[in-house]
Amino acid sequence: MADGWLEVAHRDELQPGMMKRVDIAGQRYLLANAGGQIYAVDDLCSHEEVSLYLGCIDGDTIKCSLHGSRFSLKNGEPLDPPATEPIKTYPIKISSDHIYLMKKTA
Repeated sequence: MADGWLEVAHRDELQPGMMKRVDIAGQRYLLANAGGQIYAVDDLCSHEEVSLYLGCIDGDTIKCSLHGSRFSLKNGEPLDPPATEPIKTYPIKISSDHIYLMKKTA
């Protein structure tokens, strides 16, 4: 797709409650389906740089497996200590069951 959108998955790969890690040019992104809504965020926790893919979806948040910090999938804001810095979020577009990510932050 033109205009900077990158195809990263097919909708079938990301059923509700599932996550997928995507590597684009050395940058790792995490796709998460929280209750049917698909989000894209940085894959690393802002506290200890642990892969958030190892964590779990909790409502519309992603929970880090190391220290339990939760981040909003909507805006990346940390909701629990010890993390204090937000993670980046990215726009997602779905067209013909294909999921596209815009590398510019939301």
